[in-house]
Amino acid sequence: MSHKTELLAQAVIFGLAAILLFWGLTEKYLWQDEAATAVLAVRMLKFGRPMAYDGKNLLTIDMQDEDEDAELSKRTKDPQAAIDYYVEQGNFKKDTTWKWQPWGLFAIAATSIKLLGQTTLAARLPFALAGLATVPLLFYLVRKQFGSFQAAALAAVLLICNSYWILHARQCRYYSVSSLFLVLSIIAYARWQWGGRSAAAFLVTAWCWFQVDYGTVLPVVAVLFLEALVTDTRAFWRTVTAGAILAASLAPFVWFYDLLHRGSDADGIWGERARQNLFNTNEYVIPVLVVLAVEYLLARNWKSLPVPERRTVSVGCAIIVALSFWIPTVTVYSFVRYVIIAAPVGAMLTAWLLTRLFGRDWKLAWLMAAVLIFTPWLSVPMRAIAHAPDWWTGSVWYRAELKDLRDEIFGHQPDPNRIVIDWLRKNAAPTDEILINYEDLPLMYYLPNPIRGGIATFRVEDDARNPPRFVILRHSVDFVHWPVFQREMARYKWEAIPLKAPDVQWGNNPDPMGDDDPRAAPDLYIARRVDDGGH
Repeated sequence: MSHKTELLAQAVIFGLAAILLFWGLTEKYLWQDEAATAVLAVRMLKFGRPMAYDGKNLLTIDMQDEDEDAELSKRTKDPQAAIDYYVEQGNFKKDTTWKWQPWGLFAIAATSIKLLGQTTLAARLPFALAGLATVPLLFYLVRKQFGSFQAAALAAVLLICNSYWILHARQCRYYSVSSLFLVLSIIAYARWQWGGRSAAAFLVTAWCWFQVDYGTVLPVVAVLFLEALVTDTRAFWRTVTAGAILAASLAPFVWFYDLLHRGSDADGIWGERARQNLFNTNEYVIPVLVVLAVEYLLARNWKSLPVPERRTVSVGCAIIVALSFWIPTVTVYSFVRYVIIAAPVGAMLTAWLLTRLFGRDWKLAWLMAAVLIFTPWLSVPMRAIAHAPDWWTGSVWYRAELKDLRDEIFGHQPDPNRIVIDWLRKNAAPTDEILINYEDLPLMYYLPNPIRGGIATFRVEDDARNPPRFVILRHSVDFVHWPVFQREMARYKWEAIPLKAPDVQWGNNPDPMGDDDPRAAPDLYIARRVDDGGH
């Protein structure tokens, strides 16, 4: 293949990635998780650090507790009682400084918001850019380590055709940045280990990754250091010294974020979460059968493979295996978002397998890539072990998520957050208090109003201030304390507003479990409080 043809192919691949990542990026407003990042970024700009409480609205980790109604009611009135409770739960520090996620994530969003304003575009743009940067860097990594343009092109195409990686990379959240640092870490590691460079670039990359996602970086760095110790025993003390430097530089942040005492009530037993996580990995990152085939070919051709290729493939397999044990151990639930950041590694390993099996017949290699892109056939056998969850609506014949990708990027589905927020912008005074049972954080980002409620039931029954002027209730949400909201609703007269906003649990949730069809949903309840005077 000529140099011009290769450049043209790269331009087409990266252009397609740009279209998928940026087209319709502001069509839907931020949903709850995205808004958490954006609100904390705005408060970082205002206070110099991300604050859970700004004197008006409270942000928590959105973890439902199991308190009885009588105990819960003690903190639904007094703001300080709620703040004290969530300090005790470990959401934030006593002065309400946020500590549940590293601050680098908010610094990225804050920089964009400072430059572009408090908009949807500003919140999402840096993360979509991180997703875009991941594609050529993955191409570079594979081309450099495997010495194959075809493998590099296959890896890049497989990544941008991963529907849920694209959908997550378009979010104002850590997913794309973590994927970017994953690829950068492997590149920096390769330059250190068999490129003859110092460990400085790798240590800086790992340190920066920790500042945006301390959950995923730890097992990956552990895999890389272990690989270095096992593979190059002559450089044992060099590797140990590098590890000690990284550990020492991260120790203050481990203390600040209180990671050693972090704990939550997990959903179900470890085995259940592990099987769910295995299902997510097998379906949306890389089929387990592909991993097994890679490991078989790697072992069979171990001595004949070039060192960079052999070690890169080994590291990729070890990362997938390590995350399969790590994620169900440290997370409360098994969401696709926790594993999707490993999609570049999955694409890399799959591309290596295809070029090893069909390298001399590029048409067959690309045909098999198309089979993996459009069908789940290689994922189906593992479903006997990792059973599909209740929310799964896939097929054994085709990848149903491709339709979700098309609808999300090129479709025009009604967005409940956008409909509600745009209406409130026109009809609510800045001082009007708004009561909402869920998706309260998007209101905090887009509106100046005091917001009551959410999973934290913050100030739902606060008598010390003005009563709520508006109420928004999602009856589809089953993870909030409904009796508290029902009591507050019963205290006043309400005039329902005929706003055609779909009642779905989430707004722009990229997880497959959040794929509720808004076109088939009933209208959510939004109402205005009727004063005693009848107006």
